[in-house]
Amino acid sequence: MIRRRKTIISLQSPFKVLVRIVSASCFVAVVAALASSLPQPSTSVVHAYSNETRKAGATLFHEKGCEHCHGVNGRGGDLGPDLSTVGKRLSKQKIEHQIHNGGAAMPAFGDVLQPDEVKDLVDFLHAKRKAPKNAPLATQ
Repeated sequence: MIRRRKTIISLQSPFKVLVRIVSASCFVAVVAALASSLPQPSTSVVHAYSNETRKAGATLFHEKGCEHCHGVNGRGGDLGPDLSTVGKRLSKQKIEHQIHNGGAAMPAFGDVLQPDEVKDLVDFLHAKRKAPKNAPLATQ
């Protein structure tokens, strides 16, 4: 009888191991599925400058009407501040936040602009670090 019992115990042992392996695998699969379904934190992706994105940003600045408040090429207008050195004063994240959420007298444009448009505008504005040289006055 003892011999039989040892046989039964030895047969149950691999089964228990298999159950534990399957249970652990299922647990890992569930945790991985839950982790991938969680919303990702909305962090800004830092992109390298390129001439193409700055040119696209300059075009958008004109086409989207930013010049109406900030002046031509961001040199100051009647309603908005001068942005000619905004890249020196604000980080890319702060510029992006301002475009998305607005603030002070500026309306929010987060729902109006596409993410790639915002990126191009941020690259264009953040590259503005030096005050423009005044153009010589035309003589008559």
